[in-house]
Amino acid sequence: MFKNLRNEARISFWLRTKGPLLIKGPDEPGLDPLLPDMRFIRAWRNGEEVPYIPGSSLKGVLRSRAEQIVRALAPEGMDIPDLFEGQQELEKQMKNRSGSEIYYASDPLTQLFGQTYLAGRLFCSDAFPVEGEPIKLNVRTHVAINRITGATQGKALFTPEAVEEGTFGAEITLTNFALWQLKLLGLLLQDLDEGYILLGGSTTRGYGRVGVENVRAVVRDYRRTPPGKTIRGYEEDDAVEVTHCRFGRKEYCWESYAEGLAWLVNLDVDLAQELEKLQRKQNDARRKREKVSSGG
Repeated sequence: MFKNLRNEARISFWLRTKGPLLIKGPDEPGLDPLLPDMRFIRAWRNGEEVPYIPGSSLKGVLRSRAEQIVRALAPEGMDIPDLFEGQQELEKQMKNRSGSEIYYASDPLTQLFGQTYLAGRLFCSDAFPVEGEPIKLNVRTHVAINRITGATQGKALFTPEAVEEGTFGAEITLTNFALWQLKLLGLLLQDLDEGYILLGGSTTRGYGRVGVENVRAVVRDYRRTPPGKTIRGYEEDDAVEVTHCRFGRKEYCWESYAEGLAWLVNLDVDLAQELEKLQRKQNDARRKREKVSSGG
């Protein structure tokens, strides 16, 4: 499964800080005693060391929020295993199965974000500062709090380095996606923009609020038949019409553009109904496997 490329969506956007943002780099501050206790993570880009938001940090908070949404909407009896429990047993169960079997036997979160036994459909790139936009780093001083008494812990201080003001260019790609995955991504970005999802560390101290701006999406359909005004998922029966969407031919694919976040959030896809369909496919995959195991 997924050897054939059928569709792809690339969504680029800006993450603009709405408060201090702290994404810690390596724990060791180095030999320089003037460096803060916690440095904002940096990477080399165009010959200079710059702060950035790792794709893994963004993907991690999106996955966590997606799990909350999916658990809230999932039909009764749908199996959504804990990310950190029972994974070795799951890997054994998935061993020597075809890609299609593994995909449909997996829970919705694993289908979208992946696991050690299955590549996900969603990819997050590292987000670097937007050229021409200001970026201001500052070292803040905090007092350590005793967790039992709630009072200050002696004279203990720690000094995190935070981005006080900055704009980062981010990009998320969905490959061979289902429409419910595209819709869910839109809701996640909306939650990120509205502050229901916070990035990085020290979020309980008010860090991590960012806004989502300048959203631009490119959707591609690689099938021979023209999609017209319809966005098609990987499965042939998974399609929805989008009024302002119009695909044009581009060499070996059909391509359409869209601006803003509203069209993603308002995509005519019912997540609860889609999860019910996924559960039926999970049950079918389980019955086939049991039939094969019993020699039927």
